[in-house]
Amino acid sequence: MKNIIKLFSVICLVMCFTACEDNNDLGFQPTENVGWIQFPGANPASFNYNLSFDVGARIGVNVQVPRVENDLTIGYNLVSVSGLDPNAAFSNSGSIVSPAGLSSYAGPDNNTGIDYTYLADIEFDFTELPVLTEPMVFDIVLASTSDAAVEVGFNNEKPITQRVTICPALESSTGFALGDYTLTVPTGDGPFGAQFEDGIVVTLTEGAGGEFTRFFQADYLPAIGAGLPVVDIDFTFGAGGTLISGPISTGVGCGAEILLDTGDAADLPCGDAVIMLNLLDFVGGAGNCGQADVAMTIMLTKI
Repeated sequence: MKNIIKLFSVICLVMCFTACEDNNDLGFQPTENVGWIQFPGANPASFNYNLSFDVGARIGVNVQVPRVENDLTIGYNLVSVSGLDPNAAFSNSGSIVSPAGLSSYAGPDNNTGIDYTYLADIEFDFTELPVLTEPMVFDIVLASTSDAAVEVGFNNEKPITQRVTICPALESSTGFALGDYTLTVPTGDGPFGAQFEDGIVVTLTEGAGGEFTRFFQADYLPAIGAGLPVVDIDFTFGAGGTLISGPISTGVGCGAEILLDTGDAADLPCGDAVIMLNLLDFVGGAGNCGQADVAMTIMLTKI
């Protein structure tokens, strides 16, 4: 009987140590009504939106409290970084209410779960914005809670600032990406020299495909063609990036016509100051010049 009692005591002692170790993993000894708020640790450095494809945003706040008995008011500040001031543009009050009974406690930020079952959302309505002519960048900074037992962050160790970037709409009707640009080729010369002359000025106009398309002309292989051929380059801004519309005829070749076509989608520009285009020269071996799918990048810089 004594041995059984001793064995039971050892088991209890081990269980106590294990529980303590688990709590230490959290960096916080959980008390049901005590905790903190933070932004999820896995968030990107900036949430990026484009007014052509996004009508609003929801930025979740992680409520790290095991049990929330009363409504929790969360205060936050909007701090402008560049572009339009969010405080002048949005009707947000600077606070949200997280309802009683809802918590993010079972989530990845304290290793108690895989997915969040709840985040308190700070919402933005992009229809409140005017036409943007430059990126709008601002920080959301968590500032306060209505419960003294729920602090902002945890010992200054948890993320309480989240950056938001809102990019101007891409439609030509807003004036986006129209007019004169300087063309450069960051990838350097191709197999037969410069594919396009660095530093030439090209003029972007709306393409035949509508207000998400643009068109310009440029001299291909200027060292060989002596001003000819001038090729037509169309490209499209889409949700997946910027793509060339091809194939593009060049009118020159080594027994057959060299063709250009789109390469990988380039990232959508956030603002129209710089536009990147990825192309393939000698696409599929076109031109019979012993070359195939030579990657090329064009950079257009607004004048």
